[in-house]
Amino acid sequence: MLLGVLRNWAWLQRTQWMNRNELERIQTERLRETVIHAYQKVPFYNELYEAAHVPINSIWQANDISKLPVTTSIDFRRAPIEMRTALDAKVSSCIIHTTSGTTGVPVSTLEDPYAAAYREALMLRFLWTYGVRPQDKMARGRYMSASTYPKRLAETGGWGMLRRKVLGQRFFTTFGDQFKFLVEFKPDVLLANSSFCKALARHCKETERKLQFRMVVTWGELLDASTRNLIQDTFQSEVFDQYGLEEVGGSIAWECPTHSGYHINAESLMLEFLHNGAPVPAGEAGEMHVTCFHRMATPIVRYFTGDVATIVDDNCPCGRGLPLMREIQGRVTDYILTPAGRHVSPHQIMGVLANTPGVAQYKVTQKEDFSIEVSVVTDRNEVKQVIKDVEVRCMELFDETPLDVKLVDNIAVTSGKSRVVESRITG
Repeated sequence: MLLGVLRNWAWLQRTQWMNRNELERIQTERLRETVIHAYQKVPFYNELYEAAHVPINSIWQANDISKLPVTTSIDFRRAPIEMRTALDAKVSSCIIHTTSGTTGVPVSTLEDPYAAAYREALMLRFLWTYGVRPQDKMARGRYMSASTYPKRLAETGGWGMLRRKVLGQRFFTTFGDQFKFLVEFKPDVLLANSSFCKALARHCKETERKLQFRMVVTWGELLDASTRNLIQDTFQSEVFDQYGLEEVGGSIAWECPTHSGYHINAESLMLEFLHNGAPVPAGEAGEMHVTCFHRMATPIVRYFTGDVATIVDDNCPCGRGLPLMREIQGRVTDYILTPAGRHVSPHQIMGVLANTPGVAQYKVTQKEDFSIEVSVVTDRNEVKQVIKDVEVRCMELFDETPLDVKLVDNIAVTSGKSRVVESRITG
C-alpha cells in the first residue's frame, strides 16, 4: 500500500505542472480506457450503453463523452452492486464503501487496492502543496468508529502505521472523546468536515477552552464564507478546502494555496459542467458530472454529483496547469444537539441510516424545540419493520430527544445548497 501511494503521488506531483494540452491528452486516453472497460466488463454499463445505442468505438475525444448516458445515485441504488462490478475484479481484495448519503440516497461501491492507494496519493498531493510535512502533527476531526473504518487501511502495513503515527488517525465514538484528544495531542494540522469545525468552535465557546491549529483542511461538505471565517477566527488557522465524493474515490478538486479557486484533478478524472444536458461556457454555473479514471472495480462514468460549480478559464497564478473551478454550491450537514448538550455527528447519523435495511432515502431535521423528524423512503414491502428499525437506531443515536419517524413517497434530490441532516437550532 505504502509503495503504491508514493508511486502515484510522485506521478501526480509531475502532472500538476503540465500544460493544458498535455493534461487533455492524458485525460482523453484515460477516458477511452475507462469507457471501454466499463462497456466490456461491467454488466450495468453494457446494458446501459446497448439500450442507448452508444457506439463505444466513437469515443476518441474528450467531448465525445456527451454521447454517453448520465448516471445518478438513484440508478446505482437500483442496480445491485454485482451488476456494477467488473467481471475481472478481485472482489476479495476490495473494500466495500457505502456512502453516508449526503444526498440521502446511499450508494455502495468497491475500492480495489490500486484505487485505495490512488485516493491516498491525491490527498497527499494537496497536503504537500499546503506545506504539510512528515514532522507535522496531524489529526482528523470526524466521527469514525473502529468498526466502520476499513481495517486494511487503518491497521496494517506501512501506510497504516503512517496513519496512526503521522496522520493522527484515531477512532472515536463520541465528540467529547475527540475534543479531549485534540486538547492533549495539540496537532499542527486539523483535517475535518466543516460541520465538525462549527461544532468544535461552539464547544470551545461553551467550555471557554481554546484550541489552535496552524492549518485546517476541510472536506466532505460545503465550506461557506461564514464557516471559513469562524474557523479562522476561533482557531487562528489558515483554511484550505477540498471537494470530493466517497463514491467517486475521494478528491475531485482542491483549493489552490493562492486561494484563487479549486484545482480539478484533471489527470485523474473528467469533470463536466452541464445545464439541461449541455456544457456551460466558462464563467457560468453548471451541474457537475464526474468520470473517475482510477476506480475500476465499480466504475463511475458521467455520474451526476448533485452539486453546482463554475468552471474558470483563467490561468492560475500558482503556475499549475490543472483547470480551476469556483463557487461550489454543494450540500451541507449539521451536528444534531441533544437537550442534554451532546453533539451527534451528521456522519454518524448518515452512517447508521445508510446501513439500515430497507432505507432507500432519508432526511433528518432537528426543529427549534430540539425534537427530531426523520423522513424515510423505503424500497421494501415490510414498511412497519423498516420504520421500527429506524426508530430503534435513532433512539440509540439521540437518547431521550423527542423523535418522529415518518414514511414519505419521495424526498427531492436537488442541486445546490441543501441539507440531508439539518439542525434549526441556533447558537
